[in-house]
Amino acid sequence: MAIRPASFFRSGATAVMTVARPSVIALTIGKHAPIFAILCLPPGVWALVEGDWYYAAALLIPTLFAAGLYLALRSHPLPDDLRGLEAMMTVALVFLTAAVLTTPAFYVLGMPPVDAFFEAVSGITTTGLTVAQNTESWPFAGHVLRGWMQWCGGLVIATAVLALLLPRGRSARQLGHVDIQQGDRISSTRQQAQQLLSVYGALTLVMTLLTMLVIPDWREALVLTLSAISTAGFSPRADSLASYSPLGQGMVILSCVLGAISLLVFVFVGQGRHRDAWRLGSVQRVLAAVAVMLVVYLVAVVATSQSVELTLYEHALNLISGLTTAGFSTGPVYDAGPALIILLAAMLWGGDAGSTAGGLKLSRLHVCIGAVVHAVRHVRMTEHAVAPLRHEGEPVSTLALVQLLALVLIYLGFAGLLWFHFVAHGYTPLSALFDTISALSTVGLSTGAVGPDMPTDLKLSVAFAMWLGRLEFIAVLALLLPRSWVRAT
Repeated sequence: MAIRPASFFRSGATAVMTVARPSVIALTIGKHAPIFAILCLPPGVWALVEGDWYYAAALLIPTLFAAGLYLALRSHPLPDDLRGLEAMMTVALVFLTAAVLTTPAFYVLGMPPVDAFFEAVSGITTTGLTVAQNTESWPFAGHVLRGWMQWCGGLVIATAVLALLLPRGRSARQLGHVDIQQGDRISSTRQQAQQLLSVYGALTLVMTLLTMLVIPDWREALVLTLSAISTAGFSPRADSLASYSPLGQGMVILSCVLGAISLLVFVFVGQGRHRDAWRLGSVQRVLAAVAVMLVVYLVAVVATSQSVELTLYEHALNLISGLTTAGFSTGPVYDAGPALIILLAAMLWGGDAGSTAGGLKLSRLHVCIGAVVHAVRHVRMTEHAVAPLRHEGEPVSTLALVQLLALVLIYLGFAGLLWFHFVAHGYTPLSALFDTISALSTVGLSTGAVGPDMPTDLKLSVAFAMWLGRLEFIAVLALLLPRSWVRAT
């Protein structure tokens, strides 16, 4: 008698699961080719203006390749039965492809191949962790590339094709349901994607003009704003924000705070729907988190006498940068003490859902706190009472709770694996944990564990973690699981 192996993961849902079709995914990626051209063209043109022909070629060749690919596939329509699984995989592969296509540009700047790939992944995932050295000797086009990549990775990659290129239909709807943050669902329609892109561009323009007023070099102001609005952390200066004026530092961090608020707030404000913007709760969550974490953090800094090297103002900017998952710093991040733990917790949760920030999201933290309160109340209710858990006045569905639980567990699981990899290479546990959370939450702050001297295998692990964190895990896991490609028998 044959014995069938038992599987913990076997369920009755297997029979109705779909699998991905490689040809459809390849065609869908081809439809995203203009994104790759948009990504490489502006810094390539900047390099041409600077007269750096070699660097310009490293960017314009991928631009021409992307343009040619799109022209070749333009007449091939996407199938009407594009599956949700295929849409998720496409978004994950688009981010990875963008990193691969821009890797040669970092290689031309003198970075080894693995370091160049790491820098490209950090840029497109809006993280800001870096292994680059002597960045102040780069042509400025290199800084434009990093800032532009982060700005595109913040929103453009996730919405531009839906907003501008695809016709209305089921395929567009499927891609619209796959935002860069799987739980947010902010770009479900073509019209809304166009609104989000418009708001994103308008915020960038306004903050760039304001930053130019307080940072003398307009080029630096432009690059810093591109990074800040996308809550990323690349800076044209090796010391991040430390050598800028206090007013300049504050303006950059203000852009980070705006980027950490749901973009739908600004869409509603632009439409004159101020009450709807307030009811979203995003502004309240971000400002409350900044206020509470700031007070606790500064108390810890003063109590442990860590305020000697930096002013309290500079410490405050570091905390806000970590909470918004921007990754800019005004000075060194201490590798010990309660202040570091508080900063780590701020990075863990990040900004709000629907924003360009990373982390587990403040709206999800709100649901978790509500679940605790609900559990305590439930034991005092009568047996037949009906009182579902609510968020923003609406009942939280079972599916939403399952997705939240899965996301938190997957996050913690991968954090444990990467932390162990750091520690196995001899890094101190707390420093390793900080940089692990920084990578998975796409923050960019570091206590020094991430750097050019990291072993090659660890650089690849951190790059993988940044990719995972930006896609919020599920899309990447679906891409890597064999059963996503081959139907189980």
